[in-house]
Amino acid sequence: MKFFLIILALYILNVSIYAADNNEMNDISIGYGTSSENIDIYKISTKSDLNKYLFKNKYKYLPSYYETSFGYWKGQNSENIKSLSFTPMFSYEFEKYYDSTPYIEIGIGLTYISDTQLDSEDFGTHIQFGDIVGLGFKFSDFDLSFRYIHYSNAGMDSKSAFIDFSMISISYKF
Repeated sequence: MKFFLIILALYILNVSIYAADNNEMNDISIGYGTSSENIDIYKISTKSDLNKYLFKNKYKYLPSYYETSFGYWKGQNSENIKSLSFTPMFSYEFEKYYDSTPYIEIGIGLTYISDTQLDSEDFGTHIQFGDIVGLGFKFSDFDLSFRYIHYSNAGMDSKSAFIDFSMISISYKF
């Protein structure tokens, strides 16, 4: 686990330095959430605009940014799951309201989970789909958001438990 966290920290540092050198959008975000099954989630994420590399910005309806995140799901019985997600996110910003800009966001991405069982939940497969709906406020370099996140394997396995998290997070833009 320590090795994985060191690699993750180096990745985030590398992305941050690269983005700062190239004047690209780059955020780092930390968040906490909980589910109705009393499972907690802790997430650290990076947000980057990859459109100029993937599509050369020639399509109008591309995702606003792409989010890569590492999650730690903590169950009640001292069990845990680690997750790694990649999610294209679409965002719409409203008019500026005082010193903040409200926005809504939506995304569907892939998540790899380290174990298929947590407490009494059996997720069936290591690959899960993460559906995200959120709203938030942007303040100069910071961003505060609330998200609803649904994870499931979309019926790829007969064991297909799902989990829904309510999450709050804060982001810092480099």
